[in-house]
Amino acid sequence: MSSESTLTLGHLIIPILGLLIPIVAIVAHYAAKAYGERQRHLSIREFARAGQPVPPELLAEGPTEGDLRNASERNLPSRVLLSAAVNVGLGLGLMGLFTVVSPGSWLWAIGFVPLGLGLGLLALWAVARRQQTGL
Repeated sequence: MSSESTLTLGHLIIPILGLLIPIVAIVAHYAAKAYGERQRHLSIREFARAGQPVPPELLAEGPTEGDLRNASERNLPSRVLLSAAVNVGLGLGLMGLFTVVSPGSWLWAIGFVPLGLGLGLLALWAVARRQQTGL
């Protein structure tokens, strides 16, 4: 293996690992969910085998009250405003960083991606706030 191909392979390892992290997280999430369902079904079988009444919480298929509360908290307009502020700050920070690190380069334009996302979220927040107040 030549040093050129090793150098190229070395540069690809970090991006490949970076892309694998979310994939592993998604697989782990669904594996944990399947494990929880399996345990729930085992519990139902044990109650049935012992002749005991099965608690209604074990039989519920839909989301629980806590899940609904967490979903509504995630969708609050203040959460959207927080995400918008973080993205706008990140975009401006990246623009400043790349301007200082590599002056005269186009790299500062990378900051437009999170900046645009943040501005879009800010517009979404404004629309959601208007709809809530009925304006």
